[in-house]
Amino acid sequence: MIYESEQDEIILVTAILSVTNPDTELIERVDPDALSGWRAKIWQYARDLHAEGKPPTPRRILAKAGGDIVMQQALEPLRGQTYPAARVREAERTVTDLAKFRRLHAALTGAQERLAQAETYSEAFEAVHGELGRLEQPTHIQSVVDFSTLWDEWLENLDTPPESSKPIPTPWPALDKKLAGGLHRGRTYIVGGRPGEGKSVAGVNLATHAAENGYPSVVFSVEMGRREVTDRVIAGGAHADYGQIVRHSIDDHNMARVAEWGDIYRSMPLHVVDKGDIGVDYVAAVCRTLKRTKGLDVVFVDYLQLLKPSGGSRMPRYEQIGHMSRALKVLAMDLNVAVVIACQLNRNSTNEKRPPTLADLRESGSIEQDCDVAILLHHLRADNGDHTGDVELVVAKNRTGATGTITARWAAYQARIA
Repeated sequence: MIYESEQDEIILVTAILSVTNPDTELIERVDPDALSGWRAKIWQYARDLHAEGKPPTPRRILAKAGGDIVMQQALEPLRGQTYPAARVREAERTVTDLAKFRRLHAALTGAQERLAQAETYSEAFEAVHGELGRLEQPTHIQSVVDFSTLWDEWLENLDTPPESSKPIPTPWPALDKKLAGGLHRGRTYIVGGRPGEGKSVAGVNLATHAAENGYPSVVFSVEMGRREVTDRVIAGGAHADYGQIVRHSIDDHNMARVAEWGDIYRSMPLHVVDKGDIGVDYVAAVCRTLKRTKGLDVVFVDYLQLLKPSGGSRMPRYEQIGHMSRALKVLAMDLNVAVVIACQLNRNSTNEKRPPTLADLRESGSIEQDCDVAILLHHLRADNGDHTGDVELVVAKNRTGATGTITARWAAYQARIA
């Protein structure tokens, strides 16, 4: 685990050194210990100046440092630099989160050392409890923001919406209209379906389309291996024959499609994790690393009921599912990413020959409560029971707009919903 993010620390330092509009509230919210090296020293000097009622300009910081040449060299590249408010907030979250990790690591190291010296269980317990108790610190109420600040931010985003607030388009324009432009970061999306009805196809299509448009995405495949995921990504992206790709017997027509698509998209920001025995904690750890190192906008988990519960096998199944559902929702909010979760539907809708509803989600309850949008797949059939070739995307819950049904073409031979 990397406990430092130099670029994010530089962004924070730049924000508080602004000559025209220094972020004094940021100075108070973030502790100098959350930063490292010369950046921590600058932060402490800025706090001292702020306490004196003086703006923390680079000139005053340098004076506080006694004209130190190293400090001068560090400050020089920061003059005149600015970053969008959204990027500063993201950097603040990253820096403070990593600082907590450092404190946790130090506490656990200290607890282990004291544990080795303890002679009784009681002594050992008290020692460990004491070390971990030092982690408890008064928390700044950063989530409490007065409306005047919210209003200013709203106007700023209205005039020049930052890239991080723009919706991420889906492969289906009709769905984008219902979702207020597409997938939104910080929200969770359920794609529900019976086995073989396309929930994995839909999720891979969503992640691939986002990556094709430059939005970093990751697919966690608990059920399929990397080769199968790759086959589906290529077939769906290139609109090529999926069966031929799986058999490794591709005719000239389909190979031309694959080659043309690959020339354009082989370097798209799409990542695949094919690990069967994983839980939400592993998903969160990988996502945090990707967000910090390569950027991340869309996460697809395939699928919820196959994840390993982190609450222990003795916990009732509905509680396990609820814990994982809530953890993924928190992950979406913490990392400001769109999390798409494939979920199993029970057999009720199929047996009753009707479109699915939220009540058809297996081990339901927390799933439907936690998600922001629920999209349930329903294959249309003729009177004789045969597939018509159409699939309905039933938007059964939508916190960003209207519910309703969208009809698309079921192109299973290309591993996509068209």
